[in-house]
Amino acid sequence: MMEASINPLLPQHCNMDDRVCISILIDELLSRDKSVRVFDGEEWVLDPCTDKTKILESLAHTGEDTIRTDEGGFYLIYDNGSDGDPMILISDYTDSEFNREVYAAVEKKLGVS
Repeated sequence: MMEASINPLLPQHCNMDDRVCISILIDELLSRDKSVRVFDGEEWVLDPCTDKTKILESLAHTGEDTIRTDEGGFYLIYDNGSDGDPMILISDYTDSEFNREVYAAVEKKLGVS
């Protein structure tokens, strides 16, 4: 099992609980050999990418992002009452077996389930 590496400075414009959750989510997606695209609510700000630092740098410039893989997406809302409950960041996701497994893995790593 891969350990999450959390950069306490990225994404730059969100709280620490959001940073922890998003870092674990990105680790889970990358560990499953997925490339990630980022939509900031207005435009695609990152083409398919597997570089965690570039992905994190592209996030949280607006109040929300959608992270997409070929399996669907995760809709993130920053500072959505997530202080103390990092999973609140993930507001919604495409319902698929893959995304349910990723979501459950993030919950487990955060000690939620």
